[in-house]
Order: sequence, then C-alpha cells, then structure tokens
Amino acid sequence: MNSLAPSTCDPLEAGIAHHRAGDIVRAEASYKRALAARPGDPAALHLLGLAAFDKGRPERALQLIDKALARAPGQPDYLHSAGHVLQGMGRLDDAITRYREALAADPARVLTLSNLGNALKRAGRFDEAATALTRAVELAPDFAEGWSNLGLVEKERRDVSRALDCFARAAALRPKAPAFPFNSANTLAAAGHREEAVAAYRATLALDPGHAGAATGLGAMLRQMGRLKDARTALNDVLAHHPGHDEARWNLALATCMAGDWKEGFDAFEARRALPGLCVTPGRAGLEKEGAEWDGRPIPGRRLLIQHEQGIGDAIQYLRFAAEAAKLGARVTYRGPAHLLPLAQRIDGITAAVPLDQPAPRYDVWVPMMSLPRLLRAVTPQKLSRSGYLIPEAARMARWRARLAGIGGCRVGIAWQGNPAYGADSERSIPLALFEPLAALPGVTLIALQQGAGREQMADWAGERPLLDLAPELDGDGAFIDTAAVLPALDLVISSDTALAHLAGAVGIPAFLALAHVPDWRWGLEGTRPVWYPTV
Repeated sequence: MNSLAPSTCDPLEAGIAHHRAGDIVRAEASYKRALAARPGDPAALHLLGLAAFDKGRPERALQLIDKALARAPGQPDYLHSAGHVLQGMGRLDDAITRYREALAADPARVLTLSNLGNALKRAGRFDEAATALTRAVELAPDFAEGWSNLGLVEKERRDVSRALDCFARAAALRPKAPAFPFNSANTLAAAGHREEAVAAYRATLALDPGHAGAATGLGAMLRQMGRLKDARTALNDVLAHHPGHDEARWNLALATCMAGDWKEGFDAFEARRALPGLCVTPGRAGLEKEGAEWDGRPIPGRRLLIQHEQGIGDAIQYLRFAAEAAKLGARVTYRGPAHLLPLAQRIDGITAAVPLDQPAPRYDVWVPMMSLPRLLRAVTPQKLSRSGYLIPEAARMARWRARLAGIGGCRVGIAWQGNPAYGADSERSIPLALFEPLAALPGVTLIALQQGAGREQMADWAGERPLLDLAPELDGDGAFIDTAAVLPALDLVISSDTALAHLAGAVGIPAFLALAHVPDWRWGLEGTRPVWYPTV
C-alpha cells in the first residue's frame, strides 16, 4: 500500500496508512500531529502506543495505551492492544487479564481469542488455551492460523489425533503455507511416528526447500531410524546453507557419534552449548569469572573444575576422563548434584567433589564435563574404552559380599526402568515381567537393584523363583554408592539403557545391556560390545 500524504487527509488516517506500509517513523509523526490537534484523544494515544511497540519500546507503548484506556475505559481495541504489548513483554498473566477484559466487552473478537489462547499456551494453561482457540475457530472456521494454534495446544495436551486434524484443516485453507505440514511433522516426531514425520517434513520442504527447521527435523528422524548416511547428508546440507544452525549441528553430532566417527562427532557436540538444558556456560553454571575455560593443554599443579552436565549415567560415563586430566597435572574437582558426590569421589583422578547448589570453590580453569573427550583428543575406540575406573569402598564391598554369601549359583543384578521423563524412555525401559524367564533358569537368582520409578511393577512379579529386592537397603547416603559396592558380589548385571549399565561398566563388572534397535548415540549400531565399556 502506498503511504498517503499527511496534507491530504486527517493525520490519524495518514498515520494508519504509513503504519500499514511499514513506515513507522512517518506514522508516529502523523499520530503526534493528531494528538497535538486533539490533546488527550484516545485513538491517537492508542495508535501512538502501537507505533512505539513496533519501534521496540514496549514500556512506552504500554504507558500510551493505558492513557487511552483512562480516557475510554473498557474499549476492547485498546484492551486487546494492551494485552498484545504485555504478551510481548512476557507479562503473561497481565496479558491474559487484558484479553479477557476485551472479550468481556466484545465476546466475538476472534483475534483476541486467538491471542488469549497463545498467551495461555505460553503460560502452560493448555486446557484454557484450547477453550479459547476452539471458540476462535468456531467463530471463524476459515481462520487458518487459529486452527494451527489450536493444533499446537492439542500437541501439548498429547492429543496427537486432534492436533493433526487441526493442522490438516489449516493446510486445507492455505495449502501453500509450509508452517502447517511442519507443525504436523513435529507432532508426529514427538509422538514417535517416524515414517509419517519424515513424509511430513518432506512435504514441508516441497513447499519451502530452504526450510531449515524441516530439513533439521528430517535429519533427526532419519538418525532415529538408524539411517545415518541419509541423516548426515540432510544435516550437512542444512549447515551448508545455515552454518550457525545449532540444532542441526547437534543432531549431526549424535548421528556422527552413533556412526563411530568420534573426532568429528565430538567437535560437533559443542553445539549443545547453544541449546537450552544440554550444556553449561559460566552464566548457567553459576561460576565466578575467576578462571578461564580449559583448552586441554597440560596444567601442572593447577585447579581444574569439571562442571556436571545432563544425567547420572552421563556423569559416570564421562568422569573416566578425570584421570586423563590428572595426568596432565591438574588437581581435579567435580561439581555436580549433591547426591552423586560420594560416588564421584570414588572415581580415579577426582581429588574433590562439591555440590552444584553451593558456590564453586576456587579454581584456575574449568570445563563442561562433556567437552572432555574432545579436549583430551580421546577420539579413538582405544582411548574411549575403559573400565575399572570407579573403585567401590572396600568396607562396603566386604559387607555386601557377606550379605550375599549364602546365595549359590549365578547371582544376576537387574534394573528395568530408566527415567520415565526421558522422551524415548518407551524404547529403552523393559517391563519387569519380561525378566521372568531368566528367573526360571536353573541356578539363577535375580537381584533387583531398581531404584525409583518402575519399582511398582514388583507387586505383579509372577516368576517361578522369588526376586531378591536389595533396593530398600541401598544408597541411603549417596546415589549408587552401595549399588557400586554390591556389583563385585554379583556374577552378572542385566539392564536396559539405565545408569546401572554405566555403573557396571565403570566398576568393570560383566553386564548385558538390552538396547532398542536404534539406541542412544553412545552405543552405536554395530557390534555386541560398546566402545566405552569392555566388560559390557
């Protein structure tokens, strides 16, 4: 739209024309002329507030819109705009209040219903969001974005069928818009429908070949399906056009490590630093700026702080590298979850262990835990492979050997359930009932080492022989500290991809590890023994 000359019409109309054309500076000037001609005019104040918001001045925008509301209380347009500004500022509760006030004045405002639904979604109030967005599409069945927004809420409510139906309705209204098949693809991916997700990502790319999110999602799905060559090709193509795409680089790291190309994989692993929840930076870790990040060079006599990342199994796996750092002269301190510290202090190379929820001790250099193999150039199977680096306490081992001395035959420790909050837990945890045939083998005694979630399954144990449950006697003074001491008294450990598998490998105990057809990246796709643990 061409801007209207301010001299040919009312300054408000001229300002609106400039605003619609994207000329915010001229729009603001016109609104100010209108306000000068009619001081206190609420329409001019409102529009001037919208211009301020578009110029990146939300506080000023809110002041002006509130002035407009003071002169025209309950005006739904102004209330809607106030909600929009507040939502942009992250003040979701205040935004929701203003949207509801606007709807009280005019219940059929479709855009307000949609914005209310989006604000409620951001606030995690998914049922209320669904109600608002459902009303919006009832009033405007041809509102494609409304259907899509409702689909995103249904995805959060884990109603996959309803979400996909909403995205399909949006796509039918706007068949050339890539956002709608992309939302379908992400929903299918989250639900584990990988083949269908691949098709939806490809449908998105057919509409927009440069869609980095769809290409990254495609690569991630191909990796999860074990199609590593295709996955790496797709992800490298994303990075060729978007070199700073951290999610693509992270997925490439997982595919590359799964393929056993450790050097390239650990280099790409650094992409996790930019992704929420995957790594630590000095700010995220709460570290004072007293020491630089370690570059892997020898540091004789200096204090190295290893900062914890991710889960307990990850810590057990990666803290093997503390001994390599110590060989370079470092005095190594591990900073991690308080309940893990007693176990960490049993790991070769660690001088001290301190809790995450307290200020870090003085240090010279620090390192995120999962950067250690890259810095130490531990990028070959020979350098990655290690067991027996976690030494259980002698007194505890003796106590547990005595406790189990009366059990003859083959003593097999088992764990069956990983963290149920983990997205792919359904592909790694094993129902306890499936261990029953092992209990029936002559001379075998199964010993439950399962902690936390999954223990409720023991009530339904129907094995021919009793299941010895040691878990209530374990680890009262630290995660896995007793479990580690029990392991040498066993003949074998059998587990799915849980921390117990890492623990058995670190202690050097024979273990069988049951994996999904396409497992987590660290276990690889080939062979019967993982690179990391020679006894597993």
